[in-house]
Amino acid sequence: MRFDNKVAVVTGAGTGLGRAYAIALAERGANVVLIDSGYAESEPNLSVMNYSGLERCHKAVEELGAKALMFRLDVSDVDGIKQVVQEVVNLWGRIDILVNNAGVHTPCAFENLTVDMWQTQLNVDLSGSFYMTQAIWPLMKRQGYGRIMMSCAASGLYGDMHETSFSASKMGLIGLVNSLYLEGVEHNIKVNSLTPHALTGMTEERLAASVKPLFSKSSITASMLFLCSTDAPTGQHLLTAAGSVSHGQFTEFKPTYFEADTCKPETLLSSWEQIHHALPVNLHKSGEDQVLAWARRGAAERHIVIE
Repeated sequence: MRFDNKVAVVTGAGTGLGRAYAIALAERGANVVLIDSGYAESEPNLSVMNYSGLERCHKAVEELGAKALMFRLDVSDVDGIKQVVQEVVNLWGRIDILVNNAGVHTPCAFENLTVDMWQTQLNVDLSGSFYMTQAIWPLMKRQGYGRIMMSCAASGLYGDMHETSFSASKMGLIGLVNSLYLEGVEHNIKVNSLTPHALTGMTEERLAASVKPLFSKSSITASMLFLCSTDAPTGQHLLTAAGSVSHGQFTEFKPTYFEADTCKPETLLSSWEQIHHALPVNLHKSGEDQVLAWARRGAAERHIVIE
């Protein structure tokens, strides 16, 4: 799988998975645009700037013989993003791949979470991905090609203690993928998410020493390359860590139907075990499909025929 003559933008490229993504794309022939704010991962208050990671990544990519551009940019800077995109287009004429990897991680008990902390989390992880994607989207439409990957997290899918802002921002990206991919289908723009977990500066304190060797980046970079390739699927969510790759999707368990005059909170309480453990699951391809399923279940009671 090659990416020759493709231009790939990677945010959060200075360290961790972002650096690994950039190098993996460069190794397979892509011209790489490296974007990083320069905030040191070790500083939870985001007050210390550290550009050395971005510079080292830039040097590593160039040593592979690939072309690379480096930008010190916060992805919440809308005007800065537009300037960077224009500069890349002026030089290379196109952008084929966008890897929205930039993120911050500041665990905090909910009662101690400030408005500024909440807003910073959403500005970087969720809004930053939106700003980058929207700036590049018209270009991808014009050229009839685009591959976009959002970087999500297990905490967003399932929740974790002291992760409310992080979880909310990452789950927001799942919703963004679920709708945006539909707008890209006719333009050959494919939009997916990747939920990874690897040994990085952000995660090393959350992994036991005995399992750290399991969480290498190899299966994660492979998943990223697949989702950014010509033959990528679209509207999909991959979960990858420790060599495991799986496909995720929100599922609905088998419904319990109640006629209108019998559906009371007391009824739901007495039926909760049945509702909670119902099988099998139902998969829906869109929100509209879910609404149609609801309508079909209730139509018979009112003698409504749905095609």
